[in-house]
Amino acid sequence: MPNLAVEFNLIEDIAGTPGGFLNQNNPLNIGDRFFVQVLMRDIHSNPIGLTGSAINLNFEANKIQNIDIPFNPVDDNSPLVTSNFTLFRGGNLNNINGTITELGGASLPSASLGSLLGLNQPEQFSLMHFQVIGKGSSNLILNVDLSQTNFADGTLAANDPTNPSQLIQIVPIVPANDPVTIPEPGLNIGLFILLGVIPVLKKQYAKRL
Repeated sequence: MPNLAVEFNLIEDIAGTPGGFLNQNNPLNIGDRFFVQVLMRDIHSNPIGLTGSAINLNFEANKIQNIDIPFNPVDDNSPLVTSNFTLFRGGNLNNINGTITELGGASLPSASLGSLLGLNQPEQFSLMHFQVIGKGSSNLILNVDLSQTNFADGTLAANDPTNPSQLIQIVPIVPANDPVTIPEPGLNIGLFILLGVIPVLKKQYAKRL
């Protein structure tokens, strides 16, 4: 039986703030933004909580890009790594290759350095921000480094081979052959064009006379 639960979610961007889950039936378009959320929970029969973890993320760099500016998981206030983990915070972004590696941190609650994560409920381990730059649905592959995922008793999640180590999400993006929609001119635009044409017609009529 696994003793670690991991949730891998795609979240709406509502004016720069995380909203609900992305609707797979409502694909994103170029320029749209969204969040990637990772939650963790200790699911031992007698939970003791997590004191550290690290993840790696692979994405298709020609379709989506990370837009966390700055990408600085060392900052305790950065949602890239939970504020529960104040020790050994770090991570590396490569938007060219489409990778985020060694994103994680740790805590030592007994020394008042950080706190436990996921003790009685799923808690956010990481929140990352992305933007769509190309068409066609895109794969996101999350790999949890179980050898760096620690429980409060000092044991590793890697000790249990049933614990989840890889999760995959599909980012819904409009297909490559989706036509560009050009909005129909509104009434104001039509009047503007008409008012611009009338003086030209008057000049042409005057020349004929």
